Amino acid sequence: MIPTLTTSRLTLGPFSMAHYEAFHAFCATDRSRFLGGPTDDPRDSWDSCMQGLGQWIARGYGAFFMTETATGTPVGRTQLRHPIDLDEPELAWAVYERFEGKGLAHEAVLAVREYAYRTLGFAPLMSLIASENTRSVALAEKLGCVPDGEKAYDSDVSVTIYRHPGVGA
Repeated sequence: MIPTLTTSRLTLGPFSMAHYEAFHAFCATDRSRFLGGPTDDPRDSWDSCMQGLGQWIARGYGAFFMTETATGTPVGRTQLRHPIDLDEPELAWAVYERFEGKGLAHEAVLAVREYAYRTLGFAPLMSLIASENTRSVALAEKLGCVPDGEKAYDSDVSVTIYRHPGVGA
């Protein structure tokens, strides 16, 4: 049910326990602060992985777990995230520290965005990014995204909506 996408260096596809373990380690670090962390509670990281998987059943799209093809090592997660409190899907990403700065997130997001547009027929996607998350802001800009308003959460946290370019961009 979950498709597998490939890029020159990555395999994007189904969940494995190795992906959970890598994501759980990521969640315990300050690097997860833009995803609600840090937390070392295994239930938090498990629930996040399961939500990404459950969306495949509920909505027909969800999380792609990123694996470095050459080594089989989990790299991160790129997902078409659409919780009940969002009016439209979000293209989201997280890359583990040792893989940051290598262009892997860019590669993965381009592949998932193309899949969303060409296979699912989505309109231009959005990504929700905290202004302090400078690496993700830089990636959004590199992807051709432009600011398109703000999203406020009940917790008084506000993020910028970055709108991705359309098909073929």
